[in-house]
Amino acid sequence: MSANPLWTEDQAAAERLSLRLIERADVRAAREAARIAMRADRLSATVDGIAGLDRALDQWVLGLAMREANGDPAAPKVVWNISNAPRNWYGHVYQGAAVAIDNPDNFNREIPIDGDGNYEITVRFSDDPPQFSIVLEVEPDHHAGLGRNLGAFTLQDLRDPDAPTDPVVVTVGPGEGGPHHLRSEAGKLHQVYTRDSQRDWNQIPAQVSVRRVDPPAGHAPRSEDEIAAKVIADMPAWVHFWSHFKDDFLGLPAPHTLIGPNGRDGGWGYLAGGRFRLADGRALLVTIDPAGSYYSGFQIADPWTISPDPMVRLVSLNSTQVVANPDGTQSYVLSAVDPGVANWIDTTNLAEGWMMIRWQGVPATADPATFIRTVQEFDLADVATAVPAHVPRIDIDRRRAQLSKRARDHGTRTRAADWMP
Repeated sequence: MSANPLWTEDQAAAERLSLRLIERADVRAAREAARIAMRADRLSATVDGIAGLDRALDQWVLGLAMREANGDPAAPKVVWNISNAPRNWYGHVYQGAAVAIDNPDNFNREIPIDGDGNYEITVRFSDDPPQFSIVLEVEPDHHAGLGRNLGAFTLQDLRDPDAPTDPVVVTVGPGEGGPHHLRSEAGKLHQVYTRDSQRDWNQIPAQVSVRRVDPPAGHAPRSEDEIAAKVIADMPAWVHFWSHFKDDFLGLPAPHTLIGPNGRDGGWGYLAGGRFRLADGRALLVTIDPAGSYYSGFQIADPWTISPDPMVRLVSLNSTQVVANPDGTQSYVLSAVDPGVANWIDTTNLAEGWMMIRWQGVPATADPATFIRTVQEFDLADVATAVPAHVPRIDIDRRRAQLSKRARDHGTRTRAADWMP
């Protein structure tokens, strides 16, 4: 693979259009109306809530603009959308778009699908691919909600061990198909989501392309004004859903309670999540079993469920960034101050927020009941005794090296030298 699989003309066009859309006066007026509604939310009366309000809103609005920019199932494109870290490429700065405890290990790409149409999605993996999933969902009205899962395939389903880098074709349509077929529902709008989850930020995501086999005759592309009108029409429901997602996600568990692991619809992984709420000088110890997963990762987010910028802060750790305990389990300490523990999750001075653990490519023999071992709050002054001696520690020089490598790897994860066009 000699070209960056994310660096495509379709991606450039979608980003440029979306960046124009969010600066239009009519779209900005719709954003301001959504902001007024958010100010009435109880969370806006908290320090973390008001501090993160505009960032969350901007992430959601740009995410919606990207969804609408690629909203034509008659001429679908493969577009990377949900990733909150700003990036400077294509000659512009893309500020980032995110929802629902976004994960810096993921490249989430979207393909709009007409339930009456037939499509071929071609996937080609690198030599050392990230964990991969492709999921078909019925899209909710106004894109405001979580889709209804119709089927999924994973890296383990698609990759031929005898020809691991050969292209594989996934078909989508309302009828029957071959071994890699996702069956759609006639008369409904769908989305195909592909997700590359890097256990190492140097892994190269899959090449993904789409072709509609039966494009409608006489189809005319939408104008920019028509797309803007759709953004404006969908924004109230979209922002309402994501601003209230926090209120019932996983049943709004009590702080320091992890819900799950819950199996993903389609069987492509597990997640466990919950909230943290830490007073000054307090910390949280979480120990999990990665259970032999191809990918596992721990992430945090602010109270609106938007993750802090992951480039220079340890707000997430994946399979290759974490240091395991001698028995193979993994222990993390969440705190605002470096606890001297190898697997520090930096709360970035958030008093409260969300935490999420994801397992993907899980062996069939793994028992989800054993994935979560401990969740324990403690006084950071007692870290030497509260955190068991077998949990790996780190000194300041190695922490400096860890942070330096993180920034370098994140800064180059979309533009490795052999990817450049």
